[in-house]
Amino acid sequence: MIIRNCTVDDVSRVRLFVDQCKPLDLHTTVTYWTLFNYFSNLCFLMLEEEKVIGFVSGVKSSLDKEVVYLWQVGVAKNYRGNNYASLLLDHFFKASKNLDCSKIQVSIAPENEPSYNAFFKYSKEHSYNISQVGELKYEDELTGKKEFEILYQIEI
Repeated sequence: MIIRNCTVDDVSRVRLFVDQCKPLDLHTTVTYWTLFNYFSNLCFLMLEEEKVIGFVSGVKSSLDKEVVYLWQVGVAKNYRGNNYASLLLDHFFKASKNLDCSKIQVSIAPENEPSYNAFFKYSKEHSYNISQVGELKYEDELTGKKEFEILYQIEI
């Protein structure tokens, strides 16, 4: 198993992975291309024999130089329970520190308890403070879909 930074050549394979890795939301090809072209230092693939089994991505804030937003993290269903999410987070947090960032923000839907538990456990194991810092609440005027997530911050 290897973990490496994403490249624009990984867009299709990441989209295939995300599509199968619920509850992650699948985004457009251009969205992932943008991430991997401009923020590749914060995007990682976990591969086993060239098969994607994990993925994490994020972006550095342009408004608060100490903040990185962790956008998506997922591990393939058959590989969960092996501490692989923690390995992906290790790479992401190290990359964030290399960018002189001391705060990781992540939004989690209230019903996504496994995600919250993973971040809480990871923070506790590394003696990081995790706290709720806000809420993301909006309605998509195009689809009428209502979204709500809680914004957490992990101080590293």
